[in-house]
Amino acid sequence: MTAMLHLFEGEDNFAGQMGKASLAHLAQSETARRELAENYVGLPY
Repeated sequence: MTAMLHLFEGEDNFAGQMGKASLAHLAQSETARRELAENYVGLPY
């Protein structure tokens, strides 16, 4: 999540483009959003 939303000192353009691509994938895929949510808050019991 952090890598998608922030640029870090010393990173090249490729890292920024990867973050943008990851965000675009989340915007287009319900499965990707569900996976991110489960990984972010934990799997249901």
